[in-house]
Amino acid sequence: MEIRQFNDIDWNKLWREAKKKKTWKKKDAGDWDRRADSFAARTASSVYQDKFIEKLDPPPSWSVLDVGSGPGTLALPLASRVRRVAALDFSERMLAILRERAQKKGLANITTFQLSWNDDWSQHDVGQYDLVIASRSLAVKDLRQALEKLTRHARKLVCITDRVRHGPFDPDAFTAIGRPMRSGPDFIYTVNLLYQMGHLPRVDFIHLREDMQYRSFQDALEGYRWMFQHLTEDEEKRLQDYIHSISSRQPDGTISLRRKHVPVWAFITWQPKGEEQQY
Repeated sequence: MEIRQFNDIDWNKLWREAKKKKTWKKKDAGDWDRRADSFAARTASSVYQDKFIEKLDPPPSWSVLDVGSGPGTLALPLASRVRRVAALDFSERMLAILRERAQKKGLANITTFQLSWNDDWSQHDVGQYDLVIASRSLAVKDLRQALEKLTRHARKLVCITDRVRHGPFDPDAFTAIGRPMRSGPDFIYTVNLLYQMGHLPRVDFIHLREDMQYRSFQDALEGYRWMFQHLTEDEEKRLQDYIHSISSRQPDGTISLRRKHVPVWAFITWQPKGEEQQY
């Protein structure tokens, strides 16, 4: 077996090949529009949000671009800590919820851009920011191009979170309905690619809780359906049985699911000028 050097490996090509083999498919803007309200309700306050901002801890003078902002999970709390925030997302409904929440909170330092990864952001005056983040939003066709795009729009720091192994997906749910689970590429491809691109990425991890909270069993079921495509009637029944097996009703009527496989996210940061800059 021939042993190759590190730089002989095309990590972006490996990432694309691994991505083709994953179980689930990319969601489009319409999918996220339909899920926006339930997603926003569940993520308005979360362990992930708190841990992400605690690790990031941006200076108050900074400006922030949040790519794949969703309903403002991070953009809203960041807006109360930094000079200004730009939220970029391809879902119209997600951005509408963000603006509604910003108005209720009296936050006037947030601008929104309804754009996708494939759009030319420079043609829409997105501009540069001290900090660019992409939180759990690297659903892209070409990883290297996405990382380069984030870096071009950052003056001081780029921060992303990427899946560790199965990420937010529940392996036991796939087993329960009888489907194989192929996770696709995770953070280790991203870290190696960043290093190959001349950056010195720092890596930390966000461990979520075993318990996940939902407003109702129906919301929990909808959240789990999101992991699959075209469930059969039998698979739907198996999925409901599995969710019942890990759920408990709380005094306030909400549903708590206790997963065996806790989601973990890699928290990755780098500076725009790569290894030429010390940090």
